[in-house]
Amino acid sequence: MKKDVKFEEVLLSLGQEMTNLLVKRGSSFEDAEDAVSQTYHTIFSILPEITQDNLRPWFFRVSFNNYINIYRKKRREQGFVHNYHVFQSDFSEEHSKLFELIDSLTAAEQELILLKYFYQLSYSDISDLLGISIENVRKKLYRSRKKLKKSLED
Repeated sequence: MKKDVKFEEVLLSLGQEMTNLLVKRGSSFEDAEDAVSQTYHTIFSILPEITQDNLRPWFFRVSFNNYINIYRKKRREQGFVHNYHVFQSDFSEEHSKLFELIDSLTAAEQELILLKYFYQLSYSDISDLLGISIENVRKKLYRSRKKLKKSLED
C-alpha cells in the first residue's frame, strides 16, 4: 500500500510540475490542466506497462503532446493570426525573433530544442523518448543550434 501512495504522490508532483512548465511556456492554466488531465487518463489506461524508471520522461512527453493537440485545436478554432499576436505581445522583440526562428525549424528540430532547453531533459532522456542514440541526439541538436545561429546572424 505504501508503494501505491508513493506512486500517486509522484504522479501528482509530476502533474503540478508539468502544469507549471506549460504555463511558463505560454499556455493558459486551463489548457495546461487539460493536457495533464489527459495524461493521467492515459496513465491509468496503461498502468501495468509503466515503471517508475520511465515514468518521468514518458509523462513529460505525453503531456507535451496533449498540450500540442490542444493548442492546434484552439489555433484552428481562433485563427493563427490572433494567437500569434497575443503570443508575441507577451515577449520582447528579441524573444519573438527567437520564437519565429524556432518555428522555422522542422518539427523534429523544434522537438529536440524544446526537450533539451525548455524541459531540460538530459541527452539520455531525450534518446529514450525519441528512440534514437545519444550520439544522434547530440548531432541533431548541434545541427539545429547551428541552423538557429545562422538564421540569427542573417
